[in-house]
Amino acid sequence: MKASSAAVFALLMLVGPQAAQSEQANPLGKVIDLIDELAAKVKKDGEVEAKAYAEYIEWCDEAAHNAQFAIEDATKQQSQLEAKIGELTSDISVADSKVGELAGAISTGETDLTNAALIREKEAADFAAGEKE
Repeated sequence: MKASSAAVFALLMLVGPQAAQSEQANPLGKVIDLIDELAAKVKKDGEVEAKAYAEYIEWCDEAAHNAQFAIEDATKQQSQLEAKIGELTSDISVADSKVGELAGAISTGETDLTNAALIREKEAADFAAGEKE
């Protein structure tokens, strides 16, 4: 049995190089080699594209997360600004009514001042007439 194993090994050693030479010289062998090379190239290109796609997906996820955060932040800020607008609108209404009251008080004060000036002029004229007599 050992002898037959050695004979098979020797036969393979003799036939192996001839098979490799005939495969290289054979056009069908060349086609198979080209197909193997193309398959390896396609596999390598696929791995590169898969990596680029994974990076793109990561970028998209990050951009979506950032956009969602910006939306939430803007929504909170919008609520705060709307509350501030309501508060300031109320302050404007109060200030408008206060301005109206003050305008009325000024008008009343001016009328009182005019009346007081007329009374003083009349009294001054009466005094002056009394002093002449």
